[in-house]
Amino acid sequence: MYPAFAKLPEEKQALILTVCIEEFAKHGYDNASTDIMTARAGISKGILFHYFKSKKNLFLASVKHATQLLVERTMEEVNAISETEFFDRLKAIMLAKQRVNLRFLPESEMVQRAIVHPPKALKAELDAHFADYRSAYTEPSMLNGIFKTDLLASGPLREGVTPEKVFNMVMMVLNQYSAKYLQLSRSGDYTNEALQAMLIAESDAFIDMVKYGVYRR
Repeated sequence: MYPAFAKLPEEKQALILTVCIEEFAKHGYDNASTDIMTARAGISKGILFHYFKSKKNLFLASVKHATQLLVERTMEEVNAISETEFFDRLKAIMLAKQRVNLRFLPESEMVQRAIVHPPKALKAELDAHFADYRSAYTEPSMLNGIFKTDLLASGPLREGVTPEKVFNMVMMVLNQYSAKYLQLSRSGDYTNEALQAMLIAESDAFIDMVKYGVYRR
């Protein structure tokens, strides 16, 4: 899409995108400074806009790069998970996702900002971008390959409870946990190890309630 930028060495491309992502993650689309980006990347503003033509294109390219990076690194971690019980595997995936988010904090912040508070001028393009990813990674065979959802079907589910209902409810809550701990990491009040321990404790408590209920029988 950006042929002049694509001709740059990979290291230079990575540097430019990294400093742009950090600036967008910190200040948002409207307040991000292309002067700071170009100074840190060691290029002129004219060159930056020669590559991307507009700030809008630069933002979209940065979001797409950050999304791809997070997905690829998360899938690398997921592919190394050996747990076979559904809830154990789900927790391991959440922890893997959190490790990636903390390792690539600016990318995580930018993607979350683009999902939750997309700039009005870019909402349609961003919605389409994230819809493509959701479609690819929520297709039934992909979900089963990642989360082993067929393990739920073989479990002692209560009558009227389907694997799809359980999965959707659990993922909705655990994704909120992930966003919560990403927000806490921004405060600088906790170490990554402390955040990981807090996430484990909270997700364990929630999963326990899902598996065994709230009331005594």
